[in-house]
Parts: sequence; structure tokens; C-alpha cells
Amino acid sequence: MRTRELIVACVATLMLTGLVMVYSNTAVSCGLNPAANEFVAKQAMWVCLSLCAIMLFAHIDYHLLARHSRLIMLLTLLALAVLLVAGTKRNGARRWFRLGPMSLQVSEFAKIAVVLFVAGFVSRKRAILGNLKRGFAPPVLILCAVFTLIMLQPDFGTAVLIMAVGMAMLVCAGVCWKHSLLLAAAAAPLLFVFLRMSDYRWRRIIAFITPWKDAKGLGYHVCQSLIALGSGGWTGVGPGRGLQKLGFLPEAETDFIFAIIGQETGLLGCLLLISVFAALFYAGMRVCRAAPDVLGGVLALGVTLLIGLQMFINVAVAASAMPTKGISLPFVSFGGSSLLAFSIGVGILLNVSRQCPRDDLPAIRGARARETAT
Repeated sequence: MRTRELIVACVATLMLTGLVMVYSNTAVSCGLNPAANEFVAKQAMWVCLSLCAIMLFAHIDYHLLARHSRLIMLLTLLALAVLLVAGTKRNGARRWFRLGPMSLQVSEFAKIAVVLFVAGFVSRKRAILGNLKRGFAPPVLILCAVFTLIMLQPDFGTAVLIMAVGMAMLVCAGVCWKHSLLLAAAAAPLLFVFLRMSDYRWRRIIAFITPWKDAKGLGYHVCQSLIALGSGGWTGVGPGRGLQKLGFLPEAETDFIFAIIGQETGLLGCLLLISVFAALFYAGMRVCRAAPDVLGGVLALGVTLLIGLQMFINVAVAASAMPTKGISLPFVSFGGSSLLAFSIGVGILLNVSRQCPRDDLPAIRGARARETAT
């Protein structure tokens, strides 16, 4: 199977899985309240919009997007700033713009904006990436600005995810690793201060360490997620028959949808889903290595890391291997902003793949050698 076909097959499989699981999670409530059918209808609408976005961005030259990456980043920063004043507040967080019947979560699109900006910067400034003031500081300052604005919403998990992906792209592109280590050393105590100053974040850390000591309080989400995963066994209790989604596990259709998948399809279903993500990650890295230029390679790397790292965090949270983060499962969890943003990223990835000379390693080396010679 060709790389592009593998990417499309994986994304289509994940979207279909998401539709099925959103229906499964809301089927009972739909029987009690017909208005709950809006969950499935909204998800289906976002899937259609996302498929259109994939086709559109697959045919937009990524060089054109990179040329406007600074403007896109500026507009993203303005949107994040306006959001803090005029955004819709839910559960103590101001993360959404309300647009009639729809809500847009700006931080989801900020992920793609950061990938575009970092890739555009390193492709333009590749010769001075080792310079602290001109090659390292500018993109890091932008990353810090995005991190701060998202933290103020507050959304600690997304802020850390964006920072991690941006820094990984810079390191892989060739910035001085000593500068990166110094930044990490300076950021570590600041992150601890952020955690300690926020009561609910610190409570999440405590719940992660000792969830069963307060299974009906601090550790409720974690314990219910583990119960769902553990009760699934090897093959699961069957589609639609999971019990934890019946009001026991909050956010069952979003942040903890993997736990319901584990309960209804078992360990085998979880491994199959993870293998689809692994295949998508493999295909993305193939595009990264076969890209015709540095810009395409770094773009493909950023999109692939973004999908892979977010999937890893979501699964780790559901399995109690990480504290609760509020991070959705890409292409599967209910939510239009995340689905649309990741679909734009996949469209960009497909566009890079369309311009690859070949998918094998000799072509990669030849392309990179030609670029270095010029």
C-alpha cells in the first residue's frame, strides 16, 4: 500500500470508529432524550467538514501555507488573546468561541498554526539555527506566547503539548541542543510552580498517585476509567454494552473514550486501535523522510508528532499512566474543533506526500543532498 493510501485508510478508520463510539456512548441518553441525537448528528457533520478540509489542504501547496505562516501565527495569537475576554466559559475555563449552534476551540487550531510557523521559520533560517539570538530565541518566544495564552484559559495539557511538539521540531531541525537543555532546565521549576499554584492541577497529581484512596472523590475519574478498561477483558463486553458510560465515567465520549472502547471491545480492540495510530505514525514518518525539502520534512514531522503524542497522552491518562490532562483522542473523541484541526494537518501531510519524488530512503538522501548542494 502506498503511503498516501495508508494515511487515508488510517484516518478514515479512526473517524468511523469515532462515529460508532460516539453513538454507543450516547445511545442510552438518546432513548431517554431525543435531543441527545444531536451528539451523533454534530459528529457526522464535523466528519463531513473534516473530509472536505483534508481534500482541500491536500491540494494546497504547503510552500504557499509556509509563506503565510507568520500571518497565520499572528492571527492565532490575536484570537487566543480575544478569547480570554470574549470567549464562552464552561466548567471554569474560557476556551471556546460560540458561533451560532457551533463552538470553536481556538487552541486546537493553534496546534496546526505552531507547526506551520516552526516549519516555516527553520526552512528560512536553517543557516543560523545554531545562533541563540537569531535562530533559537525567536521561535521559542512565539512558543512561550502561545503557551502563556493557552495557560490563561486555563488549559495546561494543551499548552504543554504544543510546547513539546514545537521544541521537538526545533531540535530535529538542527537548533543547538545545549540551548534546548538550558531551556528545559529553566522551564522545569516553572512548571512545578504552575502545578503547585493551581489547586485543581495539584489535586489531579495527588489523584494520579493514589487514586483508590479517594475513589469517590479525587480519584473518581481515574478509578472509573480503570474499571472500564479492566472489565473489558480480552474481547470486551460487546458494542453498546459498556456500563461506565451510563453516568459513571464523566467525559466518556471525549477525554475518556478510550476507556469505553476498552470496555466494549477489550484488549484486542484497544491494540487494534493503537495499531491504526501506529500505522498512521509510520506513514507520517515516511513522508517526513521522503520530503523533497526541509520545509516539507519538518511540516510532516510536526503533524505526525502532534497526532502521535496526543494519542499517547490520551491513552496514558485512560490507563492511569499519566495525570488527567483533558486531551482528546485524535479523530475518535467527540468534538468538531479537534477533528477539523487534525484533518487540516492530515491534508498538509498528504500535500507533502504528493510532492515526494519517491517513498524510499535513497530518494530521501538524494533530495537532501541536492538541497545541501544548492
